[in-house]
Amino acid sequence: MTDTSALIQAHTETLRANSFTVRATTTMRDENGTFRVRTARTWRVDPGPPVRAWTTSRSTVTGNAPERYERGPERVSAWRQGNATTVRVQSGDDTRIREPDLLNTSVRLNRALHRQLLLRFSDRRNATVGKVTRNGTRLYRVRAELNDTRVSSNASMTLFVTPAGYVQRIETTRTVEYRSGRRVVTRTVRITRVGATPVESPTWATQ
Repeated sequence: MTDTSALIQAHTETLRANSFTVRATTTMRDENGTFRVRTARTWRVDPGPPVRAWTTSRSTVTGNAPERYERGPERVSAWRQGNATTVRVQSGDDTRIREPDLLNTSVRLNRALHRQLLLRFSDRRNATVGKVTRNGTRLYRVRAELNDTRVSSNASMTLFVTPAGYVQRIETTRTVEYRSGRRVVTRTVRITRVGATPVESPTWATQ
Protein backbone atom coordinates (compact mmCIF):
# COMPACT_ATOMS: atom_id res chain seq x y z
CA MET A 1 0.00 0.00 0.00
CA THR A 2 2.93 2.37 0.48
CA ASP A 3 4.68 1.43 -2.78
CA THR A 4 3.65 4.39 -4.95
CA SER A 5 4.51 2.77 -8.29
CA ALA A 6 2.60 -0.43 -7.48
CA LEU A 7 -0.36 1.56 -6.17
CA ILE A 8 -0.61 3.73 -9.29
CA GLN A 9 -0.24 0.68 -11.54
CA ALA A 10 -3.04 -1.24 -9.80
CA HIS A 11 -5.24 1.86 -9.78
CA THR A 12 -4.66 2.47 -13.49
CA GLU A 13 -5.15 -1.14 -14.61
CA THR A 14 -8.45 -1.47 -12.74
CA LEU A 15 -9.97 1.76 -14.05
CA ARG A 16 -8.75 1.30 -17.62
CA ALA A 17 -10.92 -1.83 -17.75
CA ASN A 18 -14.09 -0.17 -16.39
CA SER A 19 -16.19 2.94 -16.80
CA PHE A 20 -16.14 5.24 -13.78
CA THR A 21 -17.19 8.61 -12.37
CA VAL A 22 -14.83 11.07 -10.67
CA ARG A 23 -15.85 14.06 -8.56
CA ALA A 24 -13.10 16.40 -7.43
CA THR A 25 -13.43 19.47 -5.21
CA THR A 26 -10.52 21.87 -4.74
CA THR A 27 -10.63 24.81 -2.34
CA MET A 28 -7.99 27.51 -2.13
CA ARG A 29 -8.00 30.25 0.51
CA ASP A 30 -5.54 32.77 1.78
CA GLU A 31 -4.20 32.36 5.31
CA ASN A 32 -6.13 35.40 6.55
CA GLY A 33 -9.44 34.03 5.30
CA THR A 34 -10.26 37.08 3.16
CA PHE A 35 -11.21 35.02 0.09
CA ARG A 36 -11.96 31.50 -1.04
CA VAL A 37 -11.95 29.89 -4.51
CA ARG A 38 -13.80 26.59 -4.87
CA THR A 39 -13.63 24.47 -8.03
CA ALA A 40 -15.88 21.44 -8.52
CA ARG A 41 -15.16 19.11 -11.43
CA THR A 42 -16.84 15.91 -12.58
CA TRP A 43 -15.58 13.32 -15.07
CA ARG A 44 -17.55 10.45 -16.60
CA VAL A 45 -15.19 8.07 -18.39
CA ASP A 46 -15.50 4.92 -20.48
CA PRO A 47 -11.93 3.97 -21.40
CA GLY A 48 -13.09 2.28 -24.59
CA PRO A 49 -11.80 1.79 -27.12
CA PRO A 50 -12.55 4.34 -28.34
CA VAL A 51 -12.22 6.40 -25.18
CA ARG A 52 -15.38 8.35 -24.39
CA ALA A 53 -15.25 10.95 -21.65
CA TRP A 54 -17.27 13.92 -20.50
CA THR A 55 -16.10 16.48 -17.95
CA THR A 56 -17.49 19.69 -16.52
CA SER A 57 -15.95 22.25 -14.19
CA ARG A 58 -17.46 25.15 -12.24
CA SER A 59 -15.69 27.67 -9.99
CA THR A 60 -17.12 29.95 -7.32
CA VAL A 61 -15.31 32.84 -5.64
CA THR A 62 -16.18 34.41 -2.29
CA GLY A 63 -14.56 37.32 -0.50
CA ASN A 64 -11.94 39.74 -1.77
CA ALA A 65 -10.18 37.46 -4.25
CA PRO A 66 -7.55 38.62 -6.78
CA GLU A 67 -9.09 39.79 -10.06
CA ARG A 68 -7.75 36.87 -12.11
CA TYR A 69 -10.02 34.48 -10.21
CA GLU A 70 -13.05 36.70 -10.75
CA ARG A 71 -12.42 36.76 -14.52
CA GLY A 72 -12.61 32.99 -14.97
CA PRO A 73 -15.51 31.39 -16.88
CA GLU A 74 -18.51 30.18 -14.91
CA ARG A 75 -18.54 26.71 -16.44
CA VAL A 76 -16.29 24.69 -18.76
CA SER A 77 -17.40 21.37 -20.26
CA ALA A 78 -15.54 19.01 -22.58
CA TRP A 79 -16.45 15.87 -24.53
CA ARG A 80 -14.01 13.32 -25.93
CA GLN A 81 -14.73 10.63 -28.52
CA GLY A 82 -11.54 8.78 -29.37
CA ASN A 83 -8.98 11.56 -29.87
CA ALA A 84 -11.52 14.18 -31.00
CA THR A 85 -12.57 16.72 -28.36
CA THR A 86 -15.16 19.48 -28.13
CA VAL A 87 -15.09 22.16 -25.44
CA ARG A 88 -17.94 24.43 -24.32
CA VAL A 89 -17.12 27.57 -22.30
CA GLN A 90 -19.90 29.52 -20.61
CA SER A 91 -19.49 33.00 -19.12
CA GLY A 92 -22.76 34.72 -18.26
CA ASP A 93 -24.89 34.86 -21.42
CA ASP A 94 -21.88 34.12 -23.65
CA THR A 95 -21.28 30.52 -24.79
CA ARG A 96 -18.41 29.39 -27.01
CA ILE A 97 -17.85 25.93 -28.51
CA ARG A 98 -14.52 24.93 -30.03
CA GLU A 99 -12.55 21.83 -31.02
CA PRO A 100 -9.08 22.09 -29.48
CA ASP A 101 -6.16 19.69 -29.56
CA LEU A 102 -6.64 16.87 -27.05
CA LEU A 103 -3.50 17.87 -25.13
CA ASN A 104 -5.12 21.23 -24.31
CA THR A 105 -8.20 19.74 -22.64
CA SER A 106 -9.03 18.10 -19.31
CA VAL A 107 -10.50 14.90 -20.79
CA ARG A 108 -7.25 12.98 -21.03
CA LEU A 109 -7.50 9.62 -19.28
CA ASN A 110 -4.50 10.13 -17.02
CA ARG A 111 -5.92 13.40 -15.74
CA ALA A 112 -9.20 11.69 -14.85
CA LEU A 113 -7.23 8.93 -13.11
CA HIS A 114 -5.37 11.57 -11.05
CA ARG A 115 -2.09 9.72 -11.49
CA GLN A 116 -0.11 12.94 -11.04
CA LEU A 117 -1.83 13.61 -7.72
CA LEU A 118 -1.14 10.07 -6.53
CA LEU A 119 2.52 10.42 -7.52
CA ARG A 120 2.95 13.00 -4.75
CA PHE A 121 2.63 10.12 -2.30
CA SER A 122 6.14 9.02 -3.29
CA ASP A 123 7.46 12.05 -1.36
CA ARG A 124 5.98 10.89 1.93
CA ARG A 125 6.94 10.35 5.56
CA ASN A 126 5.28 8.76 8.58
CA ALA A 127 2.93 6.60 6.47
CA THR A 128 0.38 4.45 8.28
CA VAL A 129 -2.03 1.81 6.92
CA GLY A 130 -5.31 0.78 8.52
CA LYS A 131 -8.66 -0.74 7.58
CA VAL A 132 -12.08 0.92 7.59
CA THR A 133 -15.56 -0.04 6.38
CA ARG A 134 -17.65 2.44 4.41
CA ASN A 135 -21.04 1.64 2.90
CA GLY A 136 -20.40 -2.03 3.49
CA THR A 137 -17.04 -2.04 1.67
CA ARG A 138 -13.74 -2.78 3.41
CA LEU A 139 -11.14 -0.20 2.45
CA TYR A 140 -7.47 0.30 3.22
CA ARG A 141 -6.80 3.76 4.64
CA VAL A 142 -3.31 5.07 3.94
CA ARG A 143 -2.24 8.28 5.67
CA ALA A 144 1.03 10.17 5.39
CA GLU A 145 2.65 13.53 5.80
CA LEU A 146 4.45 14.80 2.70
CA ASN A 147 7.90 16.35 2.66
CA ASP A 148 8.17 20.12 2.29
CA THR A 149 9.34 21.61 -1.00
CA ARG A 150 10.34 25.11 -2.05
CA VAL A 151 6.71 26.02 -2.75
CA SER A 152 4.68 23.60 -0.61
CA SER A 153 4.62 22.90 3.14
CA ASN A 154 2.41 21.34 5.83
CA ALA A 155 1.20 18.81 3.27
CA SER A 156 -0.63 15.59 4.05
CA MET A 157 -2.46 12.93 2.06
CA THR A 158 -5.02 10.27 2.91
CA LEU A 159 -5.92 7.51 0.45
CA PHE A 160 -8.79 5.02 0.65
CA VAL A 161 -7.96 1.96 -1.46
CA THR A 162 -10.45 -0.76 -2.43
CA PRO A 163 -9.64 -4.50 -2.41
CA ALA A 164 -9.96 -4.30 -6.22
CA GLY A 165 -6.85 -2.12 -6.22
CA TYR A 166 -8.05 1.36 -7.16
CA VAL A 167 -7.99 4.46 -4.97
CA GLN A 168 -11.61 5.30 -4.21
CA ARG A 169 -10.93 8.56 -2.36
CA ILE A 170 -8.00 10.99 -2.16
CA GLU A 171 -7.78 13.77 0.45
CA THR A 172 -4.92 16.26 0.42
CA THR A 173 -4.07 19.53 2.09
CA ARG A 174 -1.03 21.78 1.72
CA THR A 175 0.16 25.36 2.08
CA VAL A 176 1.47 26.84 -1.17
CA GLU A 177 3.72 29.85 -1.62
CA TYR A 178 2.34 32.12 -4.35
CA ARG A 179 4.00 35.37 -5.38
CA SER A 180 1.04 37.22 -3.91
CA GLY A 181 1.05 35.29 -0.63
CA ARG A 182 0.54 31.93 1.05
CA ARG A 183 -2.53 29.87 0.15
CA VAL A 184 -4.03 26.83 1.84
CA VAL A 185 -5.19 24.31 -0.78
CA THR A 186 -7.38 21.32 0.03
CA ARG A 187 -8.60 18.72 -2.46
CA THR A 188 -10.96 15.78 -2.29
CA VAL A 189 -11.29 13.28 -5.16
CA ARG A 190 -13.96 10.55 -5.17
CA ILE A 191 -14.09 7.71 -7.71
CA THR A 192 -17.45 5.92 -7.88
CA ARG A 193 -19.79 3.95 -10.15
CA VAL A 194 -16.93 1.78 -11.39
CA GLY A 195 -18.27 -0.39 -14.23
CA ALA A 196 -21.70 1.30 -14.00
CA THR A 197 -21.15 4.78 -15.48
CA PRO A 198 -23.04 5.63 -18.69
CA VAL A 199 -21.07 8.01 -20.93
CA GLU A 200 -23.23 9.64 -23.60
CA SER A 201 -22.42 12.57 -25.85
CA PRO A 202 -23.98 15.87 -24.63
CA THR A 203 -26.29 17.61 -27.10
CA TRP A 204 -23.98 20.60 -27.54
CA ALA A 205 -21.13 18.32 -28.76
CA THR A 206 -23.18 16.90 -31.64
CA GLN A 207 -24.80 20.07 -32.99
